[in-house]
Amino acid sequence: MTDPRGAAPHAAAPHVCVFGDVFDDLIVTPSGAIRADTDTTARIERQAGGSAANAAAWFAHLGCRVDFAGHVNVDDVARHENLLRQHGVTPHLAGADLPTGTIVVILQPDRTRTMLTERGANALTSPADVDRALFRTGGHLHFTGYSVFRHGAPDATHAFAALVQEARAAGVSVSVNPGSAGFIATHGAGSLLAAMAGATVVLPNLDEGRALTGAHDPDDVVTALLERHEIVALTLGRAGALVASRAPAPARPHGDAARSSGAPGPVDGSTRVHVAAVPVAPVDTTGAGDAFGAGFVDSLLRSGAMTADAMDAPRLEAAARAGVAGAALAVTHVGGRPPVPDAAAPSAPSTSRAVRAAHP
Repeated sequence: MTDPRGAAPHAAAPHVCVFGDVFDDLIVTPSGAIRADTDTTARIERQAGGSAANAAAWFAHLGCRVDFAGHVNVDDVARHENLLRQHGVTPHLAGADLPTGTIVVILQPDRTRTMLTERGANALTSPADVDRALFRTGGHLHFTGYSVFRHGAPDATHAFAALVQEARAAGVSVSVNPGSAGFIATHGAGSLLAAMAGATVVLPNLDEGRALTGAHDPDDVVTALLERHEIVALTLGRAGALVASRAPAPARPHGDAARSSGAPGPVDGSTRVHVAAVPVAPVDTTGAGDAFGAGFVDSLLRSGAMTADAMDAPRLEAAARAGVAGAALAVTHVGGRPPVPDAAAPSAPSTSRAVRAAHP
């Protein structure tokens, strides 16, 4: 299987600040059909999770310098800090009276998942957790839609949009994983679209893309999202990924994957690349999207400017292939984070600050 770290080994390590959700995942694999009103034997595993925290671990796995900010119960701070350090992430966790967020993930025989979520301390996460020192030194900012939908707070949308604008004005690129199609349906696409307005890269799966745009066909989903974002990476599960940029398509397509969308309006002439998934036998699909996003963004950060006019089909294809390689690795083991590195490898440093992330 292709190692996602092979995407662009020549460039200096990017600095990535991630903030958002961190969870305890209880992963349940029933021995068979779940029977009502009686026992069903199952394998139950406890793993550290959360889309944003998982993404931070995958960015670090790829060699990025990563700071992560989030909230957990005060009694769980040390445990989750150590779990993040195992992956090379510098943690900045605030202790809260609320319980640590918990997700019960029930794996079906066909490897689809049912997820039951208690957000807990994640409801406290906000753009205030991000140290603006990052914006003085460049770098990249990543967050997820889960953090936007914190109890439907009316100021959340404006605070996230302001953070994105502040980052972009300082030359910091921004990527957003929209999170859950279910949350989008519950809270409305409009608030999330407004919160991530101006983000450089958006990283939805097909269900999330459909929920955000109202479009059904993957090409139509991408077309709609390109009206708001310079770069779109739409994951398609076993069908791979469709990635696109507003940048004009090159005169000579790269390989057999690149093509111009031919779409009218503001995205006419966009560059689009479809990349097939890496064939593997999936064990658990938790974290696949986070691994894809980290691989895709890491490749772009190492290969040039993170702007639409600097994109071309070869860059997009290389980034997409790095993404699907990461996703393939993610689904071959239980849990949403990469395999823990060798114990002899140096760990990330400690921090005396509870929340502030992204110091240079």
